[in-house]
Amino acid sequence: MSEQSTPVSEAVQAHGINRRGLLKFGAFSGLAGAAGVLASTAPAQALANTPAASEGSNAHLFTEHDEFPLKVADDYQRYHQERTAFHYFAKKYGNPYNPTYTDFSKPGFTTVDHAINMAAWDLCDQLNGYSSNTGFDIGLYRWDNPVWPQKHQFENKQDAANAIKRTARMFGANLVGITRQDDRWDYASFLDAVKGEVRTWDDFPFKPKTVIALAIESDYEGQSTAPSLTNDGIIGEGYARMSYVAYGVAAFLRAMGYHAVASGNDLGMSVPYAIAAGIGETSRMGLLVTYNMGPRIRLMKVYTDFDFVEYDKPKTFGVRDFCERCKRCADACPSKAISFEDKMSLYPHEGHDAGTNNVGIEKWWTDSKKCLQYWNDSGTNCGTCVTACPYNKPDFWQHRMIEKMNSLMPGPLHTFMREMDIWFGFGDTFDEKAVAKFWSPEGRKYDGRG
Repeated sequence: MSEQSTPVSEAVQAHGINRRGLLKFGAFSGLAGAAGVLASTAPAQALANTPAASEGSNAHLFTEHDEFPLKVADDYQRYHQERTAFHYFAKKYGNPYNPTYTDFSKPGFTTVDHAINMAAWDLCDQLNGYSSNTGFDIGLYRWDNPVWPQKHQFENKQDAANAIKRTARMFGANLVGITRQDDRWDYASFLDAVKGEVRTWDDFPFKPKTVIALAIESDYEGQSTAPSLTNDGIIGEGYARMSYVAYGVAAFLRAMGYHAVASGNDLGMSVPYAIAAGIGETSRMGLLVTYNMGPRIRLMKVYTDFDFVEYDKPKTFGVRDFCERCKRCADACPSKAISFEDKMSLYPHEGHDAGTNNVGIEKWWTDSKKCLQYWNDSGTNCGTCVTACPYNKPDFWQHRMIEKMNSLMPGPLHTFMREMDIWFGFGDTFDEKAVAKFWSPEGRKYDGRG
């Protein structure tokens, strides 16, 4: 926010405009602004920014890139899995490293909240053991899987991509992108924190050529309760679905005669692969932000030796510019682990503990140790930054309108988008009303007639 600017919420209150009037004003000014931007866009610039037609009616909001859209330093080195914050805390506290906290008098931490949390993570553990954070080659993420002896041949690469994406959708993926395997994003080695076992890609059963990036949506009402055990249940359920969806896509490829292994947080870094596959952008909080769901997603991937496929390209839609001005996640972070620096950088700023970060790639630097220390101290998986993010919103028309305008006019609407989010009451954290809303039967039907 500029030093001269007045927050929109203050201006609105000063002039006595209510929320209904604000919506009308926002719709009018947004449409007028859009007309001006579209009318002034030069044909050559529009052609240069033409994204894939698969984006549908929102195609004009995305810019496609031939190269990875973030700078990578010449001295960038591959990352070892044992350097992740999850492994750091597993060594420090044991596994699991964040003991569950209950307070029967506090919404979000009651017996019922504890039960939904335990149920979700029990399901995840049954599917994957402890591989969600500190393991590999376990459960549905196992490496040793039978492959059909005959290879299916597609007529063309686009047919192959369409088949993979349709299968992923059937299994429950909300977003799918296909990119080339990239050594930069794969862990140089893997550490099983429980067994103490270390392996490398030399131990992997095949040489991957392609990575399929997948994203699933998390429940909005559950996420709104963060930080709480209610939200932890949503996280655990997401981790369980991650393995189910990724395994289904991998099994599809194996049934066509190609090697394929499902991967959650193991094998490689999901965020850069998702960026390369065109399903989102990085953000100030270090998480992937997608167009329709913001950071309220779970990421997984599939490694395969199948490469006769149409690859996707990275796409951007204004997240970087927005994050430079917003900083709402940094304001909300209870552990102060998120940077307030205006710009991304290739290396961490002075005084930042980069012990669990891979340096040499453009990003905002988060302090993962501070983040997970709060997890441990609070007995939750937090999620406050996701809840606070203005991109994390249900599919209401005013959100879509503002987000479209944000993509078309980067800069002028960034402060507006942040302030409107606050004014409408979205993104509140430590919100006991959100817990009550999550459990409320009002407006819900469970008999198929609602």
